[in-house]
Amino acid sequence: MSLSFWEKESFINYDFIIVGSGILGLSVACEIKENDPKRSVLVLEKGILPSGASTKNAGFACFGSLTEILSDFERIGEAETIELVKNRYDGINILRERLGDEKTGLLNYGGYELINGDHLDSLERIDEINNKLKFIFPDITFELTNFQISEFGFNQEEVKAMVYSRFESQIDTGRMMSSLIEYSGSLGVKIINGCKVDMINEKENYVKLITENYSGKEKISFNAKSVIVCTNAFTEKFYPELNIKPGRGQVIITKPVKGLKFKGVFHFDEGFYYFRNFGERVIFGGGRNMDFETEETSEFESNEIILKDLKNKLDDVILPGMEYEVDYSWSGIMGFNDSKRPEIKQISDRITAAISCNGMGIALSSFIAKKIRKIVDP
Repeated sequence: MSLSFWEKESFINYDFIIVGSGILGLSVACEIKENDPKRSVLVLEKGILPSGASTKNAGFACFGSLTEILSDFERIGEAETIELVKNRYDGINILRERLGDEKTGLLNYGGYELINGDHLDSLERIDEINNKLKFIFPDITFELTNFQISEFGFNQEEVKAMVYSRFESQIDTGRMMSSLIEYSGSLGVKIINGCKVDMINEKENYVKLITENYSGKEKISFNAKSVIVCTNAFTEKFYPELNIKPGRGQVIITKPVKGLKFKGVFHFDEGFYYFRNFGERVIFGGGRNMDFETEETSEFESNEIILKDLKNKLDDVILPGMEYEVDYSWSGIMGFNDSKRPEIKQISDRITAAISCNGMGIALSSFIAKKIRKIVDP
């Protein structure tokens, strides 16, 4: 298919092309246009809707639970962990400033961690952790709230203690992404959906992106002075040498539960399990640690072993003795690395890749986007 003069003039050449229209890709686009409205920015998205996890997560604006932070102390060190917590909290605040709480559906009911018998020793370090985080948050980060275990209807035989943080919130993921798309459009960002990038070829003075063309046999190429790849777990297709592994997350949602007793965002088992209310529904995800090998995939499929485990935990821990019905389930693909830190990789002077949000894309994307903009358009 031959492009017309008009198509070549108005649709092909840009200052910046971003691959991926998830929260990270759109946040980068917004940063560039906010900094310099004259820049031309195109976002290419292979799906009709954003792919990956941006529209498939559970809607948590969180920075890390007590046991997760303690686990990361052992894994990546105290200084790295504390910096990561700050980056997450800063990223949430940037998102809130950009869109406002109404357009993200943010509700500040707070965050809670359910502590079982295996993690009771973590409670001895609450004061220590609060002291280490006091320069990040305007008040005490974590506090015990055991009296709410029975108030929320949780199984007190399983939940031995509960830790509360007033700085975590829930968001409406769909509303947030829809608002981000609308806002980026108001800045002049162009988005093309259903446009799968096959190859990224760097030329002498520009970068050529070759895409599949569903309306003809010939592929369509776009040109940019600079390209930012924001495909997270799917980046391996373009740059297999990067250290990133996909991680699939399973999520279920119940039908409305009559008499649901809790509101907020909740975690347990070092953040591997997470649930929240959405009105009177319960959204519950996690369990990847039960089957790491199977879930290290970029295929959007169900894992019946994990779904059964989630259902059992609803029965035994979260909604004991309550009547409820699972409505349906879905999965999303996240990107992970060994360091747990997001990475910005300079592939060349004209190509940048952002990878490995490590399951914290909502919190980190706005922070990462600001760093990327300073690199590609200082």
